[in-house]
Amino acid sequence: MDLPEEIRHALSRWCAARIPEREREHRRIGYTVHGSEVTILDRRAPARPELDVEWSSRPLARLRVDGAGHWTLYRPVDGGWARTSDGADPIALLEAQAPA
Repeated sequence: MDLPEEIRHALSRWCAARIPEREREHRRIGYTVHGSEVTILDRRAPARPELDVEWSSRPLARLRVDGAGHWTLYRPVDGGWARTSDGADPIALLEAQAPA
């Protein structure tokens, strides 16, 4: 299932709102999409840019949508994922859990 553009835009706005403008040079919240799965990531600038130019990423949450448009939110737990909540609105699920 392709992620609808309105969901992509809502996720982008939600991620941008997590980090104050003054901190965005060093930290960002972003997301990746793989099929029907969205992973919310905490992205950090390299501590020593002269040695490493890539930002690090740590998963904060995962959203999965089924063919009927029903979303499930998962949280990372001990190297795996734990189901935490379900609903029709992925942004409402993220807001209720506030991962960042």
